[in-house]
Amino acid sequence: MSVDLVGCMIPALYRDLYEMINLHGLEKITFPVFAPLFESNTLNKNVLNQIWYTVVKTNSINSRNDFYKCLALMALAQQGKTVDEKLLNNYVNKELPTPTLDSINSLEDRLIRLIRNDQRNTTLCFRYNDLCALDTVQVNVVPEKKGVIIRHVEYEINSMRQNNKVLRRYNDFVALHELLSLKYPHRIIPVLPPKKTVNVDKEFIEERRRSLKRYLQILCRHPTVCETDIIKFFLTFQGTSCGDNMKATYKNVQDEFSSEPRSLYNTNDNTDKCGEDTNGIQMFRISHTHMSFILQQLTEVRECLKSINEKQMKNANEFSNMEKTLQTLSSDSTSVDRWATGANDYWPFIQHGLAQLPVEMSAISERLQEQYRRDDDVINDHLDLLIDILYGYKELCKRFEEALTSEQKAIQKATGKQRRSVSTTDGSSKNELSLDMIQKRNRHALKCIQMETQLVYANLEAFVYILSSLGNSQCKGCSDLFNIWKSFASKISELGQNYVNASATERTNTMGLRR
Repeated sequence: MSVDLVGCMIPALYRDLYEMINLHGLEKITFPVFAPLFESNTLNKNVLNQIWYTVVKTNSINSRNDFYKCLALMALAQQGKTVDEKLLNNYVNKELPTPTLDSINSLEDRLIRLIRNDQRNTTLCFRYNDLCALDTVQVNVVPEKKGVIIRHVEYEINSMRQNNKVLRRYNDFVALHELLSLKYPHRIIPVLPPKKTVNVDKEFIEERRRSLKRYLQILCRHPTVCETDIIKFFLTFQGTSCGDNMKATYKNVQDEFSSEPRSLYNTNDNTDKCGEDTNGIQMFRISHTHMSFILQQLTEVRECLKSINEKQMKNANEFSNMEKTLQTLSSDSTSVDRWATGANDYWPFIQHGLAQLPVEMSAISERLQEQYRRDDDVINDHLDLLIDILYGYKELCKRFEEALTSEQKAIQKATGKQRRSVSTTDGSSKNELSLDMIQKRNRHALKCIQMETQLVYANLEAFVYILSSLGNSQCKGCSDLFNIWKSFASKISELGQNYVNASATERTNTMGLRR
């Protein structure tokens, strides 16, 4: 007879663990997930197997009560007691025993990894750190060789996942983009930076390098796209004309929907799925609106940070100019006469002391430039990457809306033909098959967009790291500047004190005043 936990006191850990697991779907906790989730030195697989089949009567845990029983029996097993549900009767009006487990955060990370493969079609199960772990890509411009006319820019690409370096031209990126756009029309494929053949200066090349790095980083950290052979080919092919060879190799590439086994989408019944699709489209439009709002706000944040950083660089240049001015003042050789100064001999004394101050001005300029570079890297390599993802999502939503419009037109067209040709069953059947395929394709697209939406939300975690990096950069910059300004103020104070302490003869000899 099943034991009821009514009357037992439930520890806070039980509720916290339940909420964490239920967040990812309690019904997803099958024994192949349950065992490795809680397995430890004090809870081996055999003990967990006994607990599971003592409490759970179905393929998965389906109630809070059963989950709490499992936790209680785990605690008793760790105390060396036999796995027996009847032991829980001893805890009426008492708090159930608490098992010794890893932290909730550790268990959640483990749970996400365990259910990732099984739930990949409906739940992303990737966090930002998981996405970053997929790959890190570096893109550097290959230096021009002296004596050789370079008619195109080459980029050295280094993928940590592939552990490989390759050289690529911009046209190779174009070929990659075309193939991936065909293969994954319902995934986020970022926009390539524009092509430019005239007035290609160093600033343009650097901006394109950064854009191409972000482009590859997004693709290589996409849980689905990164697994395609097209990406692997691009990152590993060592021959010449990578783009042409890639096009030839994958010229017959099918899109993601067409390459799926027929059985995967033929089992779906349109009638049963109608309500689910309607709800999904409604959620899609809500997400689309929210992401558009976030994109707009992050773009404004970027513009603010860019403006602040440009002012930072302008300030660095101003302090550099100030350094030169102080040097000019300190090296002024104009002969000063008592006729001009009278009793006020302070300026010539100051001029003599100015020789030490350009050091501080130069240091301030250098620190401001360093901070500019740090913040510029954060903005371009991280914030812009996040904006690129959001913009790619916006374009994806636009394509899906166009697909939905085409579906509605197809429905109207098919309905009209059915009315005009009731007797022509063959034509009506063909129309139904065509419409059915459109609806299945759009259903596939909707599932993809659900995953892409979750992917965007996972990447939004990066915004915390971006703000943290900017905050740390400002702290370091302010700390450095504080020390420099403190040294500057000390020298000025010392200069004034030296003047006060100096005798008239010393001031005259130091400044070379003529009587």
